[in-house]
Amino acid sequence: MARGGRELNPRRPRSVSPAMTTSLQRAALLILLALAALSVAGFAASSGGAAGPTAAASASKTVSIVSFAFKPGTVKVKRGARVTFANTSNTTHTATRAGSFDTKGIASGKSKAVQFNKRGSFAYHCKIHPFMKGKIVVE
Repeated sequence: MARGGRELNPRRPRSVSPAMTTSLQRAALLILLALAALSVAGFAASSGGAAGPTAAASASKTVSIVSFAFKPGTVKVKRGARVTFANTSNTTHTATRAGSFDTKGIASGKSKAVQFNKRGSFAYHCKIHPFMKGKIVVE
């Protein structure tokens, strides 16, 4: 495919060897993997890990009932503290742990408080909507 004795697409000599290309590809891959690992670590730290956000321990806390969830899902309090369950949804809910506490029905816009005098971890749920779950950790 020559026109007038000249080649249309003359081949230029290679300036990068195949070994160099492989090395560059490996370096790029390592950089991408490092960035992905940093992104995952940053997400886990900002989201509170797999268990979700946990409030710091204090004398008293409020758990908001938002739609069909307790927010925050886990609360840490000191022994003797009160936890107030405030219902911000349009539906009646409860906060119940069999044998420990039961707020009974909390109407929309209302709240009820429970005092925790014993140390431990107390998983609770809504009796009306059992899929709603939360946890109180008393230190």
